[in-house]
Amino acid sequence: MLDEKWAKANKYISDMVKKFQYIGMKDGELLVHALSLTLLYSPPEALLRASPNPWVCEELINDNPELVGFLQNAIKSGRYELAMSLPVLTGRDRNTEGEERGVDYELVNTGAASVAWEANYQGKYHELLLKNINSMKRGRGYPSSSTIIQSSGTGKSRMVHELASLVFTIPFNLRNPKEREGMAYPPEDSMVWKYLCNVSKAKSVKHSEARTALFFIHVFSEVAKEIKRVFWVSETENKLLPGDLAHRWKKHLSHNTRSFLYEQVVKACEEGEALLDANLDALYRESKHQLGQLLTTLNAACIFPNSNDVRVLLYFDKAHELGPAVPDDKQPTNNKKKTLYDVLCSSLTHFQGSPIFTLFLSTQPSMTLPAPSAETVGLARQQSMKICQAPLTELPFDCHPTFPLRPGTLKLEQLGEPPFLARFGRPLFWTLIEASKGTDKSELIIATMELARLKLIYDNNIHGEEFSSLAMLATLDVLITIDYEPRSELARVRELEMVESHMRIIFSVPWHRFYIRSGYPSEPFLAEAASRQMYHYLKSPYRSAMSGILQENFDSGLIDVSQKVELVMRLLLRMAYINAITVEQAEEIHRTDEPNFSKGCNFLVFLQALFANRFHDVILRAEPDNGVPSTCTLEDAFEHAVVRFTHFVKAVDDSVVSTKSMVSGFLRGAAFICHNRQKGIDLVIPILLNKDHILEESSMSALFIQVMRHRRVGSLTACRIDETRHGFSLDKVSTTVQENSRPYVTLVAELGVDNPPRKSLAWPLAIATLPLPLHWSSRNSTRGTVSELMVVLRRRGRSSSPSKAARTSIS
Repeated sequence: MLDEKWAKANKYISDMVKKFQYIGMKDGELLVHALSLTLLYSPPEALLRASPNPWVCEELINDNPELVGFLQNAIKSGRYELAMSLPVLTGRDRNTEGEERGVDYELVNTGAASVAWEANYQGKYHELLLKNINSMKRGRGYPSSSTIIQSSGTGKSRMVHELASLVFTIPFNLRNPKEREGMAYPPEDSMVWKYLCNVSKAKSVKHSEARTALFFIHVFSEVAKEIKRVFWVSETENKLLPGDLAHRWKKHLSHNTRSFLYEQVVKACEEGEALLDANLDALYRESKHQLGQLLTTLNAACIFPNSNDVRVLLYFDKAHELGPAVPDDKQPTNNKKKTLYDVLCSSLTHFQGSPIFTLFLSTQPSMTLPAPSAETVGLARQQSMKICQAPLTELPFDCHPTFPLRPGTLKLEQLGEPPFLARFGRPLFWTLIEASKGTDKSELIIATMELARLKLIYDNNIHGEEFSSLAMLATLDVLITIDYEPRSELARVRELEMVESHMRIIFSVPWHRFYIRSGYPSEPFLAEAASRQMYHYLKSPYRSAMSGILQENFDSGLIDVSQKVELVMRLLLRMAYINAITVEQAEEIHRTDEPNFSKGCNFLVFLQALFANRFHDVILRAEPDNGVPSTCTLEDAFEHAVVRFTHFVKAVDDSVVSTKSMVSGFLRGAAFICHNRQKGIDLVIPILLNKDHILEESSMSALFIQVMRHRRVGSLTACRIDETRHGFSLDKVSTTVQENSRPYVTLVAELGVDNPPRKSLAWPLAIATLPLPLHWSSRNSTRGTVSELMVVLRRRGRSSSPSKAARTSIS
């Protein structure tokens, strides 16, 4: 099979090389393009690591003389598959940490990314994007450009690539060619990057504007020439429809024409450097004239509808490369210097009134946000920002082709598998895992999990001993959901940094753009990666990593102090879950050194991990009092029950208090944070009552948690949790009381107690006898209360750390 694929690749590469020879391409350039074609069109199974962009290929040839002989022989014989034997292209001579551990995730993902790119596109996000663009106000006073700002792996590049099949598109990828990441796909346009992003070539803002105008002049001119050469039709021939023209142009650019076309553009710009001293307005007029010529050429080849819809789309992927500030002799000390991005946007304003639109793609929200402090922005600035096009943040999410999942078909053992976890959330992970042709799938799964970890912490060395505090905060944020102080400038900056480098998702950008609304939504695969990374942190010397991170950021004012108590409770629950997993998976951890937190754990083991050893017997032997005599203990009722929560998600209303939501939460490995108006319940953890049962409503129950901030120990009757008040029904159709009974558990925690009861002063943990709401729900019985347990954790000094006083009643 591999030989057949190489035969097709050899034929195509040889045909393209012959075309380059026919047009008189020099030997040096021919070798560069031959190497680029080999890397670009080699079968994914070949797993060639090197980047196919011409600039990197030129450096490879200069640094590795053995490539010259190989390329010359390949051009003569037409056999380019010999590249698989070259270490410089495969990276097999590198003794990296990943290879020492048996996993070279960079190598795997290089091949998998190209396969994933060609997979069928899921959803109609590109159609929605075009609809949004056409609905934007354009013309005088309104810019004809917008930004797509979102975290890594959300499908920005693929969405605009699919958009190019609907509207005529001129694409640019501005990734730095020196970035040789395994996930650096699709290939960059190195010549364009070299011209537009090289700030050292810009002598001043005016000089940079002239360079940009000259660039657009030659882009429109060369594209118009290419259209005439390939798509020109006579008056007697049928013209193409807009979608047909867009699709054919997109396909035409994919055949290495794009690289050659942009080389011609940059070459023409460099030859026209003398024009940069000319009148800038004249250059802008010429660029608009060349755009008009391009539109005329398109009209001759295509039938456009009589509407104001966009006819030409430009997009600049990796637009944050335009971030460097341009030197300005007039204002050398001005902190608000124009960037290359500002210069490019300024040039685009001269195309207003034309059916052209430009998109900038980036992971950096700061690129389009105004000055940090809102107080420094005048009224005129605020009014002008009202007419800016809104940044676009809607991208594919939960788009796996198997969705929606059929209820009543899944069991616990299926939920913990990484391929299943990857189906949820951003498309990056499941597309990589399912692109395992020619590669051992188990190796690719491990590689993708490690990729998620390195992207989360923004560090290739995920097993190292030194990490940034922001990486650790981002990891903890995924696990327990942190609310940041809304008025803190530091919080604003940290959120932007986490979107840029730590996988945080933007939910929306307000019209004033002073801040963003963002967070970590439910992504089970990323949550599993964060759990494994936190497990590494908790090893020596990071034993206090989770509580230490919270304490540090409470003190700095980064975290919203009003959420402190709830946040500490989520931390305690999360630590108990980690401890329970490590107990149940001790053998697996000894063998692989990494647990699988998505497999879940026994509910009783989780409860024991939450409380000190001395209280385990009291908790496990607790009996319910439902008005019906019973000798069944909590241990008997939940012997086979399982909890599974790798992260917390926020509820928007009270609908999460239902068995239907418990199925959804357990499916994603999520516990719920109830919304602020929910009375009596703060957290809900789904429980599967029997690990062998199919996941459905009749198999589900829940652990309800109420978190209090009373300074003194109060009466539990005042904060008793009753599921019937919240619409949580545990009824199921049955003919017997035993089958119809489903237990649920409530827990009340007071984490603000300053003075524990006298009985607890002698011990760090003490027991007092108070009513505990341990309920068993039954359709045929009344619900009652029995003797209960209160646990008081002594406060140590005046510390506000998570180890402060905590009173917990458990049901």
